[in-house]
Amino acid sequence: MPKAKADQQEVDTYEQNKSDFDSFAAIIRKYVGIKELTPAIVNEFIKKIIVHAPEKVNGKRVQKVDIVFNFVGELNFLSDTQPKRQGA
Repeated sequence: MPKAKADQQEVDTYEQNKSDFDSFAAIIRKYVGIKELTPAIVNEFIKKIIVHAPEKVNGKRVQKVDIVFNFVGELNFLSDTQPKRQGA
């Protein structure tokens, strides 16, 4: 790939990332100090949530959850699927 084309790709990627960050920052500013998380707010922040089938790891039931945020991308979480009892 010629250097000029590679440099242009880097500039394009930087500009897209900056645009995504600016859009995400605008949403965050819009909801500073919210008291309640509503479906409308969640829909502005989250593009999709993928919940994978549970599996056993080291004798514990765990489940992988992928959260794809608008303008930010995917974050992965691994959490217990069994409910925690208070005081247990």
